[in-house]
Amino acid sequence: MNKRKLRQKIKKILSSLVLYVLFFFISVRFYNYFKEINQDHFYTLVADVKKTDELKEGAFVRLSGVDIGKVSSLKLMPDFSVKVFMQIENGFFIPDDSSVAIYTDGLLGAKYVAVLPGGSMDYMKNGDEFEFAQDSVNITEMIEIGIEQFKKSSKKE
Repeated sequence: MNKRKLRQKIKKILSSLVLYVLFFFISVRFYNYFKEINQDHFYTLVADVKKTDELKEGAFVRLSGVDIGKVSSLKLMPDFSVKVFMQIENGFFIPDDSSVAIYTDGLLGAKYVAVLPGGSMDYMKNGDEFEFAQDSVNITEMIEIGIEQFKKSSKKE
């Protein structure tokens, strides 16, 4: 009877293990399937900036205040600049003379990429890079500069 219970426990453990492995492979397959589907609804644009401060993957990309995509990745280059890769939803046409800037949402909010549209009738395509990109402005640095300027002006009087 002891051997019988042991065999039943081993069968339960092995069948559970098989089910977990099967569930894992099915989950990975569905994840890859939906990832491929979602990539068909976006195109990639690139910007080259010197400072990103707190810009993170997943940050919003906005055009005239409307969310049109997300930052998909940030890549540090050998010259210490940063390539910002953005996934833009299909259906949003961005003139090829547009520029981007990294802004803060409110005083202490998250960073996002703002697309500043140009006037060209030609539009950017998958893989295109913005010719002009404005670096992030660090609010803390701006406040420190303002305080220093205030101190200097106070000492002169």
